[in-house]
Amino acid sequence: MRIFAVYGSSKSGKTTTVVEVIKELRLRGYSVSTIKDVHVENFVGDTVGKDTWRHWKAGAEMVGLRAPSESVIMIKRSVTLDELIGHFQSDYLVLEGFKTITMPKILCAADEQHVEEELQDLVFCISGIVSTHILDYKGLPVINALTNAPALVDLIENKSLNL
Repeated sequence: MRIFAVYGSSKSGKTTTVVEVIKELRLRGYSVSTIKDVHVENFVGDTVGKDTWRHWKAGAEMVGLRAPSESVIMIKRSVTLDELIGHFQSDYLVLEGFKTITMPKILCAADEQHVEEELQDLVFCISGIVSTHILDYKGLPVINALTNAPALVDLIENKSLNL
């Protein structure tokens, strides 16, 4: 499985970049999974009073939900990223929002000031809103995922980490 991260500040174009990358990877025949890092206090992905919530209250540590249109596995604790990654099997795994992870990354930024503030050594490409203004930043390619997803995915195929 190949893996890479897309990070940047809020409203910088992260999700748009991830969506366009997923589309292009799928066009190339790859299977794709994603993990989104959520920074919301008291976030819960379950509804109080519903069956799965009642399972948690009874003491279940992991709950699976299968429905005609989707299936979900919920773990009622925070897990390490490595543990979470272990549950995924696909050709590519895209991590959105994992700023501090040590692996190849795409930085999404709104402007050059944000690039300067957020740039890290493991960044192999810059995308997001700033990509409508510049094509290169100090030797790093800047690629607009909306207009040139194939070039971005070409780079991802070469730079992503192979687990």
